Amino acid sequence: MEPGIPCRDAREQSSELMGYVRELTITGLMDEKPMMIWAAYYLSAMAKALMDDAELGMMR
Repeated sequence: MEPGIPCRDAREQSSELMGYVRELTITGLMDEKPMMIWAAYYLSAMAKALMDDAELGMMR
């Protein structure tokens, strides 16, 4: 996260990423496309990092 970005915005972006994770996971499982599941895994790590940074920002 960059300085000056409101924590609320970061949390909203994280929520949007998790929506994509959900869609990629479902599609990957239903269509038997492991690459989509790996993409979901990667995006979920990004969303978690964003949430962790937002949490730290809210504690300050």
